[in-house]
Amino acid sequence: MARFPVTPSFHIPSTRPAARLTGVVLAALLVALGTGAALPAAAQQPSAQAAQPEATAAGTDAAADPTEDQVFFESLAVNVVNVDVFVTDKDDKPVTGLTRDDFELLEDGRPVELTNFYAVDGEPTAAGRAELLANLPTDDGEVPDFIRQNARPPEQQLHLIVYVDNLFISPFSRNNLIREVNRFLTLHLQPGDRAMLVSFDRTLNIRQPFTTDVRLIGRAMDELMTVRAFGEQAKQDRRDLIHRIDDSQSVAEAMSHADFYAKAMFHDVETSLRGMDELVSSLGGLPGRKALLYVSEGVPMTAGEDLFALVDLKYGQRSASQLSAHRYRVRRQFRHLVARANTNRVTFYTLDAAGAYTYTGISAEYGNSTQSYSEMDFVYDSNRQEPLMMMAEGTGGQSVLGTANFGDALERIAADLTTYYSLGYSPLHAEDGRYHHIEVRVKKKGLHVRYRQGYRSKTVQSRLDDGTMAALLYDASVNPLRVKLVFGETQADGRGNYLLPVEVRIPLAEIALLPRGTERRGQMRVSLSVMDSDGDTSPAAQNAFPVVVQEEELKEEGRYYTYAAQLLMRSGSHQVGVGVVDEIGGESSFLSRPVRVGS
Repeated sequence: MARFPVTPSFHIPSTRPAARLTGVVLAALLVALGTGAALPAAAQQPSAQAAQPEATAAGTDAAADPTEDQVFFESLAVNVVNVDVFVTDKDDKPVTGLTRDDFELLEDGRPVELTNFYAVDGEPTAAGRAELLANLPTDDGEVPDFIRQNARPPEQQLHLIVYVDNLFISPFSRNNLIREVNRFLTLHLQPGDRAMLVSFDRTLNIRQPFTTDVRLIGRAMDELMTVRAFGEQAKQDRRDLIHRIDDSQSVAEAMSHADFYAKAMFHDVETSLRGMDELVSSLGGLPGRKALLYVSEGVPMTAGEDLFALVDLKYGQRSASQLSAHRYRVRRQFRHLVARANTNRVTFYTLDAAGAYTYTGISAEYGNSTQSYSEMDFVYDSNRQEPLMMMAEGTGGQSVLGTANFGDALERIAADLTTYYSLGYSPLHAEDGRYHHIEVRVKKKGLHVRYRQGYRSKTVQSRLDDGTMAALLYDASVNPLRVKLVFGETQADGRGNYLLPVEVRIPLAEIALLPRGTERRGQMRVSLSVMDSDGDTSPAAQNAFPVVVQEEELKEEGRYYTYAAQLLMRSGSHQVGVGVVDEIGGESSFLSRPVRVGS
């Protein structure tokens, strides 16, 4: 598995309580933020100071500039909602050449004015593709000028996540589809777009962090094909339970078998959903479009529904078994996942790796009740495919079901990535944290549109948290405020932990300040979070504070405003992420730096 900078491995933070994080004691962090805010500007130390060299902790780079292969954030200054729209004709072919006037967009049933419009009309020419392939990033991550010059604007660049759910896939099906996906990425990833490979193996593992180099993704996919997949064992368990229900002597005995299977499957489905939800949540602070290729053999919407149906068919207890099956339904959780994906501008493309399914009732091992088994298998097939359709349709993507021709299916997905329209608008409502429904209409007749169906409006605070976590988790840094993150000398607390002084220095020249008498006043908000060497993170902790500066201080060049805090950490390597937003000017910065404390 590729290594994330500083940490020996990288995974999405677990849902364990923050107090249990091994690298950060959150209570100490919160106390530090509450008592260590920036001092009043009238004090010469440390609120407004002359610029000086950064103090560094052991093992850190004094400069610590973001890498060249960084992500650029959309500013918080203007709250613009971008809606990616895919338009096809009656033959399901992409439609190009539409203009802003061809679309109408409604939020919560009310028309809104389009402030931004961006159209992408297909892939580069053959010559352009050849030049792109000849100018792939080098192994050290340097991005050639050709890719820089031909990259899309930051808000339109793509983050493509290949997500392989090893909990619900067999090794043969997975490896067959992975080969096709690898070819798909090689042919269709565009200049500036970034891809990441993730697998769910009862825990979430990032096999290859975001990169513009498709070769790195290919190597990670080769490694993934050797990892255990649990789908075949699940199929064997299901076959065993079918035999037991078939051999049962009473309704109670058959129901107990179905219930046993459903409980175990329900736990696996909930585990898988938590993994997807954690990943989608972590993507909120990334700019631009996000597409998630979800690879599995389907996930049951109602765990064990097909076996409860078999009990119905055998004993005619239809109502009783349906009530039992209802306890293991996860439709609400999938709706929550779709809503979160829409809020974070994530489009699902779901791939059923099973291909053309062979029904149990046709199998030679089941000689009796062929009709019953066929009906049961119909329930099984529709049940496992329903979530795949819900995720794709709810976010404006596509689902690939019941086919072994994955090459053609991936070509249709490629058309979405390279031919689309982005409609931007400023919401009429405040940032209220509520879910708002979106409707897009195309004025030309006979065309079909797909798009995300809504989003939850984020507050400035939540967007600041998202950006801080993205800088921390994905090295997604941008720094228009020219913020410096400075570490002081660590001190042991006598109990095996270390206090790390942290200063967030913001140049006064970059802060929007309003005149008030002989003073200038601004308002800043800072968010801090830490990731330890196990990949666990503290929740982003925020503090808002006023900036008060005397007019005389502004005449001196190189002065900055300092926000100070202390972090209590265990010995080891850590990554500290910071987000800063100027609440008057609307500008924001996100960056992270590594630090090692202790021996």
